[in-house]
Amino acid sequence: MTFPHLLKLVYETLKTYFKNKHFVIMFSAFLLLMIYGYHGNLDLLKNILPKWSPPGENVCCRPAIIPGLPWDRELISFIGGAILLVVIPLLIIKFILKERLSRYGILLPAKGKRLTGLLTFLFLVIVLSPVFYFTSSNASMQGVYPFFKNFTSVNQFVIYEIAYFPFFITIEFIFCGYLLFGLDDMHDTYVHDNREKNIHFIGFGLIIQMLAYTMWHMGKPIPELWGTPVWGLATGIMTYHLKSIWPVTFAHWTLNILLDSLILHHLHILF
Repeated sequence: MTFPHLLKLVYETLKTYFKNKHFVIMFSAFLLLMIYGYHGNLDLLKNILPKWSPPGENVCCRPAIIPGLPWDRELISFIGGAILLVVIPLLIIKFILKERLSRYGILLPAKGKRLTGLLTFLFLVIVLSPVFYFTSSNASMQGVYPFFKNFTSVNQFVIYEIAYFPFFITIEFIFCGYLLFGLDDMHDTYVHDNREKNIHFIGFGLIIQMLAYTMWHMGKPIPELWGTPVWGLATGIMTYHLKSIWPVTFAHWTLNILLDSLILHHLHILF
């Protein structure tokens, strides 16, 4: 096979794939996650901002990018993630896939499921709070969280945690919104008794988002890493039932505020 024929083969194959919704969703999700980088480090920004360093790194001596904001790297990562992993996928859904945005879990639970949504939030927070309490004393967790620790007041910490919220929208949407709901109508056909039947693969959508979520956490502290597949599966099931990412998103944010507060307490910072 000549080189031009090989190029044509690759082109024709990719052209076919890009007509498939599920390929577009998986390809775009993984590409955008790669751009966002290892744990949201946005390493590509080094090509634009020579001062750039990942969130949580060299906090004591890094030069300011946003004057007057000591946790500027963290804020840039939170906002950058929301643009890459929420705004861009929503544009893909709307203008390329031409589907309803509401199908991807961005609305609150329907009226008949709002109590279930509230109970889901409370269940996750109440059941997992003791787990977060015990992991907050783990040295590896204290080395990572909170990303910024040099707070000078409780008010500064509160503002930081509010600015942290877009990060949790980002994480829950790209995995439990875009991937899970985007892949929930995957199906194949088989012939039985001379009749064609469909096999639906919602289970694969659940597994794919959980595996992607777990892989994105590779390199995180051991307690967090091993809890990731459990969280990915459990919250994926809850989100799919509620058809909304919000109960899980608020629970995730609340638990991380608890974790950050406990770690600062253990380190005798602020609390």
